[in-house]
Amino acid sequence: MSKTIHCYAVGADGEWEAICLDLDIAVQGDSFPEVFESLNKAVALYLKTVMTLPEPERDRLLTRAAPLSVRLSFIAHVLRSLLSRREPDRYHHQFTMPLAA
Repeated sequence: MSKTIHCYAVGADGEWEAICLDLDIAVQGDSFPEVFESLNKAVALYLKTVMTLPEPERDRLLTRAAPLSVRLSFIAHVLRSLLSRREPDRYHHQFTMPLAA
C-alpha cells in the first residue's frame, strides 16, 4: 500500500525552498531540481528514522502536517499563480511524491 504526500517549491534567482506539507519537512537550495532532490532525500531519511521508533511515537510523527499558516501560504501561491496575467518574479511548483507504507 502506498500514500502520496503533497509538496511545493517556490523560488527564483538561486533562492529556492521546498516543503512537504504532509510531514512538515522543508529544504532550501539554488534551483528547483536541487530542492526537489534534497526534499526527496530528507523525506526518505525522516521516514527511515521514524520507522525505528515505538508505534505510538511513530504514528504521531507520520501524521504531523505543516502548520495551518504554511498550508494557507501554499494555497495563496497557487491562487496567485492561477490569477496572475504577468510574468511571475518567483516560480512555483506543486508536486507529489509516492510514500511507501
